[in-house]
Amino acid sequence: MPVRSHVLFFLFVVPFLLGAGKPTDHPFHVGVIEIQHNAKTQSLELSFKLFTDDFEKALSNRFKTPIDLISPARHASMDSLVARYIRENFSLTVGEKRYVSRYLGFEQEKEAVFAYVEYPEIASVNGLQADCSLLYETFEDQINIFHVTMGGERKSSKLGNPARRIEFRF
Repeated sequence: MPVRSHVLFFLFVVPFLLGAGKPTDHPFHVGVIEIQHNAKTQSLELSFKLFTDDFEKALSNRFKTPIDLISPARHASMDSLVARYIRENFSLTVGEKRYVSRYLGFEQEKEAVFAYVEYPEIASVNGLQADCSLLYETFEDQINIFHVTMGGERKSSKLGNPARRIEFRF
């Protein structure tokens, strides 16, 4: 299967953009979602990487409260809002079953926020479907890049606003 040039752009250029410059110096509204199956723990492990300023704006718009994801003093109060936002804007179906995630927490690093969730009790995965609308209500041009790894095989794709569903088969 040939690799398209726009996929290469999002695999190599976008991760660089997420880690470079000041928080307000980015021309794109992009998130990166990593999904990996852990056969040992029989779970799906997910990380969400979003620009800090974009994520703060989306949380502020949604919850109508001041947001500060950088301040250690506010981390505990922000944690519940991050968990709620992800739960309301991301879901995962494996096979025919929709799973409930377990929120693990978030951390802020440079210009990005990393949030972590786990989907326990998933022994094997032949395919999955994600329903994702992260930051869609705030940015019309939001794109979310997915990197999914199952049994050592990695597949990547993008999902742009307003599309919400993406599917991977292994």
